[in-house]
Amino acid sequence: MSLKRGKEKNRLEYDIPSIIKFIEDNPNAKIYLGGDSLRIKKDKVKFATVICIHYDGHKGAKIFGKIDYHNISDAKLGRPINRMLKEVELIIEMFKDLEDILTERADDVSIHLDIASDKQHGSNVAYHSAKGMVMSITGIEPMFKNDSFASSFAADHYLHN
Repeated sequence: MSLKRGKEKNRLEYDIPSIIKFIEDNPNAKIYLGGDSLRIKKDKVKFATVICIHYDGHKGAKIFGKIDYHNISDAKLGRPINRMLKEVELIIEMFKDLEDILTERADDVSIHLDIASDKQHGSNVAYHSAKGMVMSITGIEPMFKNDSFASSFAADHYLHN
């Protein structure tokens, strides 16, 4: 998945009524929530949280989202449990903002986490906690790296622009 850049710099918009209307206007769309983060200083982290609405499940997508900054510290930078769980928290917040429409379309909704299921990667430290948080609050089993394109591509794109 690649994101094309027009003449204007890509910007995220997070207007809940616009997102709801877009979902309602696209009844066959698939909906993906995802997030990513980037440590910009030792305790300062930039977060991108996105909702990708994939027209008819295969004809391109509209991406809405937001950028946030938070002070997050982890005892070991190579094992970023606090940063990973903040990503999950922000995705869940987005889900809750749109909960009524997303639960109506539950079969079309997927949550993508930028967390590795493989123990050799540092983000794996949050795997079980993140999975439990998402499933208990949303009822949706999340997708993890390498299957989490809403995080790995869409959120990552906005994070670095």
